[in-house]
Formats: sequence, structure tokens, C-alpha cells
Amino acid sequence: MKQPRFWNNCAFFLHVDNPTIWLPSLSTTLLFCALFLLPTCSPPIPKPISPAFYYWQTSLSISPAQREYLKNAHCKKLYVKILDIGKESGSDAITPLAQLEIPPTENLSDFEIVRTIFITNEVFQQISEEKTTWLAEKVAEFDARLNLPVSSAGVYEFQVDCDWTGSTKDAFFRFLEILRTKLPAGTLLSSTIRLHQYKFPNRTGVPPVDRGMLMCYNTGDIDDSEARNSILDLEDARKYIVGAPKNYPLPLDLALPIFSWTLVYRGDELWKIIPGSHKEVPLGILEKGTFLSGHYLRPGDLLRRETISADLLKKATQLAATTDLADDATLAFFHLDSTSLHDYPVQLIDAVCHIADSIRVKH
Repeated sequence: MKQPRFWNNCAFFLHVDNPTIWLPSLSTTLLFCALFLLPTCSPPIPKPISPAFYYWQTSLSISPAQREYLKNAHCKKLYVKILDIGKESGSDAITPLAQLEIPPTENLSDFEIVRTIFITNEVFQQISEEKTTWLAEKVAEFDARLNLPVSSAGVYEFQVDCDWTGSTKDAFFRFLEILRTKLPAGTLLSSTIRLHQYKFPNRTGVPPVDRGMLMCYNTGDIDDSEARNSILDLEDARKYIVGAPKNYPLPLDLALPIFSWTLVYRGDELWKIIPGSHKEVPLGILEKGTFLSGHYLRPGDLLRRETISADLLKKATQLAATTDLADDATLAFFHLDSTSLHDYPVQLIDAVCHIADSIRVKH
């Protein structure tokens, strides 16, 4: 009986005593082997997002309660601010506005410490090349004197936080390039990325670093007394995330806010930022003077309270996780202080990380 053409191309029958036994042809065997060895087309599954916290105090002293909080949140990484750098008021002198102090008894062996500095954009306006080199050297010298521990994995990461603009990007990027040469060999250099920098990389440039930290907060105008929420306004953030390039040139981590502050406006201008929500103080225009965190508030001062609720934090995560995050992304919360433990419990931190994971995988 004539075999169908299909079987003629695929195999031949071995005529033995049992006519039901057949063996594949050599070409069929090679075909099956090739199909078996072909790599799958599905993309690699991202690693679960790991939580981290920014530490933005001037003295590095982690309380036992904070240590327990970090342990329960499975946090192994802290982004510790070691320097605030800006210009002296009324002059062009570049100076440290705040420096980190580390008590000799502080034990940091449980954490991977990412050294972080904040530099105002003003520093890079009309800065000379000689001054840029001087600044990079001073930063590296201060970092070396701190003698912060290196992680158990041997990673030495240094992060620079600066809201550079189109007019200062060349000077800021030159600073980063020089700083890399002054830091220990093999340093992983990272930089914060604001949402406007994320959406318009062709306009603002991409910093010459190894990683970026996408900051999904400080989206509004803090000087505007009628702003809805200058810490994080989802509508403002959505404008920068929707329509952004699909692939950012750097692997990105993500930073989300977990803080509150009370804003004091005097004479139609922002007068003071007081950390904390201070719910004991009425909002609106003060009718009589009072003290708040060591500041005297006058009658007629306008008080606004801005905070990040659990619901807003989750919604922000749902939006921010659609960005081009790295497969090994860290989710860093800004920032760790005495109120974090009460206002943002471990269960909420876990939930936010799970939300970011699920959306990132789908995206």
C-alpha cells in the first residue's frame, strides 16, 4: 500500500516480524533534536523586587525599633546621605550644607550601604572645569574619611542626587566622569533620575553612570500654596510616565515617597518646610501665633499639610511600575525616620513590593 507523502518525508517503516514497529529516519531524528535544543523565546523572569530605604538624617544612628522594622521588611540596603552640597547664601562659594556623622558604636554590618550625596543644580551653573575637578576630589576625600562598610557582596555603590537641567547637564555629567576616577576602582556609580529627565532623555541627556534611580515624587510646585500635593500628584506623574520612551538607556531602580511635611507660607511665599504632618496644628490661616518644632508661626501664616497615604502609595506604585525598570530593580522608600514605623507598617511595604512585582512582570 502506498504511503502518504507526509510519512514518506518523515520516516520509514522497519519491516520486521512486528509490523507495527517503526523507526524514524535520520533526518527526522536531527529535526527533533534541533527543536529540542532551540532556546525558548520567553523573556527572563525578573528577580523579585527588593526593598530599600533612604536614610536622610545628619547622624547615622539606627534605633533598635528601626532595625527590627528593617529586618521584618527584609531590607538589606540603605541609601545613606553623606553630604548636602550647595552654594553659600549671597555668594558663589560651593560648600557642604550638611555632613553625615557616624557614632563610633554604630553597627552597620547587616546592611549594604549606598553612599549618597545631594547637590543643588545651582552648583553646576557656570562652574569652571578646575572647580568641577576640585569638587569631585573633595567629595571623594570626604567619602574615604567616613570609612563606611562595603557590602558582603563587595559592591561599592555611590549615588549622586541632583536635579540637573538642560543648561547644567554638561557640567554635571563632567563632574560624574571625574568623580568616577576619584572613587575606588570598580565603584558602581548611580544617579537619581527625575520624571522629566526620564521622559525627555534627548533633551536633558542621560548621565554617564551605571544605574539610575527613578524618583517618583516631588512632582508638584512646592512654592504654589494652592498645589494639590507637591510631594506626589498622580496626574502630574502620569504626564511624564505615559508616552515616555519604552527603553531608558540605563537600568533603573525606583524610589517612592513615605513621608509627610507641613508647609508654612508667609506673605504669599514658602517660608518653612517642617517635616512631619503635625496633625495637632490646624490648617489654613493661623488666627494666633504658636510654636511648631522650634519655629514661631505668626498670625496670618498659611499652613498646608501634605502626606502620602497608604492608598496613594499603592496607586503611585501601580503607575510607576509600568516604567522601564531593571530586571534586578530595587524599590527604595524615601525615607526612614521615627514616623515610618507607625505610618507605613511592614505589611504595607510588603504589599507595595508585591504590586510593583506583578505589574512589572505584566509590563
